[in-house]
This record gives sequence, structure tokens and C-alpha cells, in this order.
Amino acid sequence: MKKTGFHALLISLAIMGGTSAAQGIPSRGPDYFRDAADLARVLGSAHAIRVRCNGNGDQYWRRYMSDMLAYEAPEQGDLRRSLVREFNDSYKRVSDTYPVCDASAVAAESRYAEDGQAISTRLAAHYFPKRER
Repeated sequence: MKKTGFHALLISLAIMGGTSAAQGIPSRGPDYFRDAADLARVLGSAHAIRVRCNGNGDQYWRRYMSDMLAYEAPEQGDLRRSLVREFNDSYKRVSDTYPVCDASAVAAESRYAEDGQAISTRLAAHYFPKRER
């Protein structure tokens, strides 16, 4: 599973998410909210498989969700509730889809990690837009 790039982007998002718009961070638009919700879904999905395969003690992907919430939605409100709902709903759906840890479940976790990397790349572009020279 290619987690390194995904992790680096998520960490970058977490660090940059704490900075203010006054420091040049663009305002959040519909694309940002769509991607944030998609990332919460992917993290919930990957977490479901990880817990299925390794037990409740493995909170690997949930820690990433916690970090995302801490930086992207630290205050109680609609965004935080929405992201938590997306995570929890996808966790339940994927837990039902993969009742046992087998090769297909492990492959699905890998696909979720790849999807998360793509989403993180889009979110990073929100914080680090390419500038025309």
C-alpha cells in the first residue's frame, strides 16, 4: 500500500489548515467541501477494513481522521458534524460489505489509500495553489 505520499499530504494539510485566511489561505468553496467529505468517507472506509483485519486496537486511519478534524473543523458546527457523519456512515457500510478480512478486503484498503492520496492532492492544491509565473 502506498501510504507515504498520502500521509505527507495529509500532514501538510493538517499543518496548513491551522493558518488563517489572513495569511493567504483561500476561502473554502464547494470543491473544498466535496473533497473534505470524500476524504472523510475514504478514511472511514479504510478504518473499517483495518479494524476488521487487525482488531479494535488498530486506530491507524481513525487517527488521521482525528487530525483532519483538529485542523479542518476544530469547532463544533456543520462542517465537523458532516465530516464525522461521512466517516461513520462509510465505516458502517464498509464493515457490512467486508464481514471478514480476506484478500479482497486488503485490496480494498489499498484502493482507499490510493483514493485518499488523490483527494489529499486536490486538497493540498487548495492550500498550495500553483502560481502563474
